[in-house]
Amino acid sequence: MNQRQTERDAALETARVLIVGIGALGCPAARSLGAAGVGTLVLLDPDRVEVSNLHRQPLYGTAAIGRPKVEAAAATLRREFPDLRVEAHAERLDEHNLPGHFTRADFVIDATDGATAKFLINDGAVRCGTPFSHAGIIGFLGQTLTVRPGLTTCYRCLFPEPPSEAEMVSCRDAGVVGPLAGIIGTIQAGEAIKHLTGRGEPLTDLLLTIDAHTGRWRRVRLARNPRCPVCAAPARDRRLDAAGGAR
Repeated sequence: MNQRQTERDAALETARVLIVGIGALGCPAARSLGAAGVGTLVLLDPDRVEVSNLHRQPLYGTAAIGRPKVEAAAATLRREFPDLRVEAHAERLDEHNLPGHFTRADFVIDATDGATAKFLINDGAVRCGTPFSHAGIIGFLGQTLTVRPGLTTCYRCLFPEPPSEAEMVSCRDAGVVGPLAGIIGTIQAGEAIKHLTGRGEPLTDLLLTIDAHTGRWRRVRLARNPRCPVCAAPARDRRLDAAGGAR
C-alpha cells in the first residue's frame, strides 16, 4: 500500500459523517459508508420503523417494526461493521440542535423527505461551512447535488424560497421506487468519500438527475446565484428556517 492510499484510508477512519434521515436514502448511504471504512456515522431521525418502510429501507427487517429508526439502523450497522462507531439520535433536526451537529461533522448527507428540511440543511450547512450532499426522490425521479459552502452552488441558488405548503409533495404522498433510492443514496455516500479523501470529481456545480422510468441520466451544469439569499449574503444576515421531517 503506498503512502497516498494510506493517507486516504486514514482520512476515512478519522472522519465523522452526519446522516440526516435514516430512511430510503440514508440506509444505503450509511451501509456504503460503513463498508468504505468511515470511522464515525451520526444518525439523526425522529421516526420509528413502519411496515411501509421495509421495501426501500434495507437496514430494517420485520423485527425492527416499532423501534426508533436510529436505534435499529445503528444495531444493524454495528453488527455488519464492528469497527464502525455509530451515534444514534432519535430527534428531529431544527435550528437549535443543528449547529452542534453540523460543526462537528466533516460531511453531511441530506437524506430527508420534504422541502422544509432541505432548506434548513442547506442554510445551516452554509452558515457552519460544512459540505453536504443534497438529494431528493419522488416516484421514478431522483436528483442530487454536492455543496461546498462559499465555493459552489448551493440549494438556494436554484430555489431561493421554499415552496408553499400547497406545493409541497413528499415521498410519503407520491411514493418512491426503492431501487432508485438505493442508487441515489449510494451516490451520496460516494460524494462523501470523494470529499473526505480528496479523490475524484464531486458533483459540485452540477445537478445529477435520474429518471428511472426511462433510464435517462442527466448532468445539468449550474452556477452560483449572485443574488442567493444565503450563500451570497453576509453571514450575519443568514438565518435558519423551521425544521422539517426526515425521509
